[in-house]
Amino acid sequence: MNPTICLRAGAVFDGQRFLTDASVLMDGERIAGVKTGDVGPGASRVIDLADRLVMPGLVDLHCDTIEKCLEMRPGVLFETDFAFQNLDQRLAACGITTFCHALSFADNELGLRSPEEAEKLVVRIHQHERSGRCAVRHRIHVRYEIGSERSAQAIERLIAAGRVDLLSFMDHTPGQGQFKTLQSFLDFYTRNYQVAEAEVISMVDRKKNNRHRAWEQANRLARQARDAGIPILSHDDDTPVKVDLVRRLHAGGCEFPIALDAAAAAREAGMQVFMGAPNLVRGTSTNGHLKAAEAVEQGLCDGLISDYYPECLLQTPFIAKDTLSVRLDLALRLVGAGPAAFLRDGITCGRLKPGDPADLVVVDTSEVWKRVVQTWVGGRCVYRADRRFRPYRDRRPAPGEAA
Repeated sequence: MNPTICLRAGAVFDGQRFLTDASVLMDGERIAGVKTGDVGPGASRVIDLADRLVMPGLVDLHCDTIEKCLEMRPGVLFETDFAFQNLDQRLAACGITTFCHALSFADNELGLRSPEEAEKLVVRIHQHERSGRCAVRHRIHVRYEIGSERSAQAIERLIAAGRVDLLSFMDHTPGQGQFKTLQSFLDFYTRNYQVAEAEVISMVDRKKNNRHRAWEQANRLARQARDAGIPILSHDDDTPVKVDLVRRLHAGGCEFPIALDAAAAAREAGMQVFMGAPNLVRGTSTNGHLKAAEAVEQGLCDGLISDYYPECLLQTPFIAKDTLSVRLDLALRLVGAGPAAFLRDGITCGRLKPGDPADLVVVDTSEVWKRVVQTWVGGRCVYRADRRFRPYRDRRPAPGEAA
């Protein structure tokens, strides 16, 4: 059978290497091949993309944007289907074709929803994914706050039901990790969640008094996840000692390490290291922790993740190339094949190889900030910008000038 669609472009990155003056052939939902030069007759439709870049769709392992879409301001809630539908369209415009919703399970600690509501959100996202109406592929990344008992029960149910694709452990107890001091913890919670200081201190006391039982609970969840073939991540590791602790939970990935020695320890332990794309775009961490640029420069970054700002992901490979002198093919792997390799078996993405899902993005690289022109998922164009994009100019005619 002849491929039905041929995308001809100035350059194609297939997930591993660059080809110039190349074409991507799609046969239904799958990649039929990537070829240079004249592909010959056969395709029922040829799309000439001129000098644009075709690359695998972006793979995002961790983004909590759905939580912000549901609660744009503290206490201001929006309906789940409305928030999901708009986010789905936004992701297509970002070039993200495989997206992991990072959902917090923390027994109301983080000021958002109860674990029961978070569990309902997971179920609703799965229903949307199966509906056949989504633009991109949606996966579930469950974030478990150490010591959260009701959340542990909810996660156990979700794992048993086959609704978890990634599990990460986070520990926000003051004195380690993201919050080195009690004051930094107090400042964060009182400022972001409008919680009284006395209530925050009471929460800290509960966390500290429950440490032993909390880690036993984490071990039980980790065993269940491993038995189900679910990859495990650790969140905000700050020291090699913490890395050793989470490695005993069989965590295979370290996301947002706080310090370079923690990232190095994770890599030495055989873990993959993932840094935040907004960190690289801004040139700094929001909390003054390890800069993503430093981890990339030291060769200690296996992938970049959007965290809270999906639009950042596409920009990072080009920033790494231009400011850190990283080869573009290696930089592009940080948003494709690198994160894709961490996903559980059966989820194929981040490359353009025959037989793989035809998930790809067409990029205009001519400006400082790169722009998605088309996004394809399963051989279907789910997003397309104006072919010859011309910005709107609100220019009123001068006095006496014809409108």
